Amino acid sequence: MSEPLPSGRDVEPLPSGPAADPRAPYARVAVVGLIARADHRGGRPAWLLLHRVDLGDCWDPPGGRAEEGEDLVSAVAREVREETGLEVRVVGPCYALLTVHKGERLLAVSMACRLLSDPDAVRLEPEGAIGWRWASEEEWEELAAVGRSSWSARDVRRVAAMVAALWEVDDD
Repeated sequence: MSEPLPSGRDVEPLPSGPAADPRAPYARVAVVGLIARADHRGGRPAWLLLHRVDLGDCWDPPGGRAEEGEDLVSAVAREVREETGLEVRVVGPCYALLTVHKGERLLAVSMACRLLSDPDAVRLEPEGAIGWRWASEEEWEELAAVGRSSWSARDVRRVAAMVAALWEVDDD
């Protein structure tokens, strides 16, 4: 059980801002939808990447901050729907990264997703990404290697392997 916050004239006021609130979380939760289509060149998966200028002209998977009281599965499905118009079924979490974005500490949880919509029916939200593409793992790694993705090439390889393992278990 937590202690009540002190009150009275002998207590100095707390400084303002989210870090001053003792009940504030250490980091906000963000989600990333890892969506691949298997019918890409030779049956190898291709990853949905959005061209995002708000992240410094990067190609990254769709995602954003979870809303208050929202679980990870609902958050990623909502973010993917809002950013792309696509419907997904979330298979499960496969990668997490503690990062800072726009001055805010975020715990970004990447979720493996199965596409339920037409893969070419992407509808970008007006204030979001300026483009989209299906990229092979190698293409995504190349974008990362030259700084055109906020992901590292190593993390792209890791997450591709983890998503494949989750999909294999999901097929059982």
